Amino acid sequence: MGARGPRPETPEIQALKGNPGKRKKRAPSIKPAGETVIPNYLQGDALACFKMITAAMPPGYFASTDTGSIAVYAAAWADHKAAVSALAVEPAIVDGSTGNKQPNPWFKIKNEAARIMMAMGDRLGLDPKSRAALSPPEEKKSSKFSGLIGRSAETA
Repeated sequence: MGARGPRPETPEIQALKGNPGKRKKRAPSIKPAGETVIPNYLQGDALACFKMITAAMPPGYFASTDTGSIAVYAAAWADHKAAVSALAVEPAIVDGSTGNKQPNPWFKIKNEAARIMMAMGDRLGLDPKSRAALSPPEEKKSSKFSGLIGRSAETA
């Protein structure tokens, strides 16, 4: 059985959300190094989706370890687009191998791709709910007295 409750947020996301309850802060998480790399197996719509996602987010948001997750999302997006395009020209009900009427197989592909996109979009912070929870950190105003202690006599 898996862990109960929602997955814990990283300290960076907690910092972006703020700490109104003044709870104890967790130690910073490990920040992977490197930029995302476009996998060579992505082509067409999946490649365009990968580039769009990495360009849409702020620099440094994704690391090299996020490449696989973005690629899964991009491939699912391409599959979803292909299924929607196919369903636009093919009938919704088709004859099965035994002659029975059944839903077009593209529906299953479309729904599975949508499920993957929803799961990966949440993990990557691509959906509106994930983005709404994030906000840039507030800059602390410097006090008018900051810098007075430790200043030399020449600058006073």
